[in-house]
Amino acid sequence: MNIPGAFKRIVDDLILQSEKDVKLAESIRWIDLQSQKNNVNFYEMAYCIADKQLSNRMAHEWLMARLNNDNSS
Repeated sequence: MNIPGAFKRIVDDLILQSEKDVKLAESIRWIDLQSQKNNVNFYEMAYCIADKQLSNRMAHEWLMARLNNDNSS
């Protein structure tokens, strides 16, 4: 999987910030554990999770817009 360099830099920044944020550190440890279980590198796992979250959000927004359009007709 080809992970964009910009995404890797964001993840690296988050890792640095996790030193001061317990919940962020916990999330990063969870991603690391998932990457090991799925036999992929950390960046690939983080990218897959971010992509899934984005897809879910976009699908939800599309559905809400569609429902709002149907209700206004």
